[in-house]
Amino acid sequence: MRKLMLMIIPLIMWSCSMDGGSEDIGIWDGNVTGTGGSTARFTITGDFLYVVNNSELKAFDISQEEDPTLTSNTVIDWGVETVFGYRDKLFIGTQFGMFVYDISPDGSPVYLSEFGHVTACDPVIANDQFAYVTIRSGVFCNEFIDEVDDLITLDVSDLRNPYQVSRIDMINPRGLTFFQGDLYVGEGESGMKRFSLKDPSNPQIFNFYPEIAANDMIGLDSILIVTGTEGVFQFGIKPDTVVVNNDTLFYSLDLYSELQ
Repeated sequence: MRKLMLMIIPLIMWSCSMDGGSEDIGIWDGNVTGTGGSTARFTITGDFLYVVNNSELKAFDISQEEDPTLTSNTVIDWGVETVFGYRDKLFIGTQFGMFVYDISPDGSPVYLSEFGHVTACDPVIANDQFAYVTIRSGVFCNEFIDEVDDLITLDVSDLRNPYQVSRIDMINPRGLTFFQGDLYVGEGESGMKRFSLKDPSNPQIFNFYPEIAANDMIGLDSILIVTGTEGVFQFGIKPDTVVVNNDTLFYSLDLYSELQ
């Protein structure tokens, strides 16, 4: 276990160093599954840890926790940024598009499809039918194009043929997550937006929180974890729960009245 954690910690540090700030987060829950933010560069599915660097997807067998083993190295292309695991699929965000990989029985990734877009930063999350992608310009993304700040919804019911079903203008969008049946999208210093997924093919803006500078989020059962330039914040949904951690980096705030 110690060897595995020593390997994961540098990956978290690399992730946090990308794009000029501590906006990326990957959380490992100590079991054989992982929960990570949309801008994470690694994910755990079954007995395998999947890690991306600028051009590759690496698979590690972690069934023997004391001795993780590299089992495959898949070259994708340049500009690889994020990996999101959902069931037995991997959704890879790159600066020029989203890639979808199946996970074979031996843990090796198998290419299924891709959806291309203009050069831009590209986190992605997905469920059974739709993938949600944010693209944005700026340093390390595409500082020469101003009209690429969007939230894109892709129909991935046929994983070999993803296609766009809606596109929404955003303000330099970053990470995104599902929480309590809705879609949350961070816009950095511009705040955080909540979208209703009553029609999952066409997200509708429900709330805007300009006071929450969100770079990435992780939606758990009853807690929304938000990372920003000021630190890591936890937002609860129960009206009688307000907990403040003494650690100056972590806070817990009650947003029940706003998130309902």
